[in-house]
Amino acid sequence: MKKLNFILTLFLILTLFSCSSEDDNTNKGTQRDGTLIFGWFADSSCSGDCSTIYKLDTGNVFRDIDYNYPETTFFVGNFQLMDNAYYQDFESLITELPEDIFNEPNGYLDCPNCTNENGGLYLEYQDDNGFHKSWRFRNAIYPDYMESYRSLLIDKLAELNSL
Repeated sequence: MKKLNFILTLFLILTLFSCSSEDDNTNKGTQRDGTLIFGWFADSSCSGDCSTIYKLDTGNVFRDIDYNYPETTFFVGNFQLMDNAYYQDFESLITELPEDIFNEPNGYLDCPNCTNENGGLYLEYQDDNGFHKSWRFRNAIYPDYMESYRSLLIDKLAELNSL
């Protein structure tokens, strides 16, 4: 009887540890705590206010007040806290960012020879572990896995632009 109790106890302990480690690995793949910079930019013939770029960082929403154009690999903006935008309303932009995008190189998605001349949408993600990438895509040229995220991004940009 002692042997049976020992075996059952050992089995329960092993089961609990294996379940908890599976849960930890599952959550690590979907939880993101980084900074997301996102927005749109007009074509190169635009003059004045040719982009609107936002940043989600540590529970806040910021807006670039200089309307800087995302010309280099990583965007450097003059961000100001938006008091009238609630992080919770826009957090899905980070949590729903498709996993496949993290395997893409910096630059235009599905259009390696594209330039900023025609405008488009901008995304940049950085985390505390040193991961830092930026991507651009045109409304008509983007990978299939980005379709629903593109719609979410456009909706959230419209919401932010109305504030």
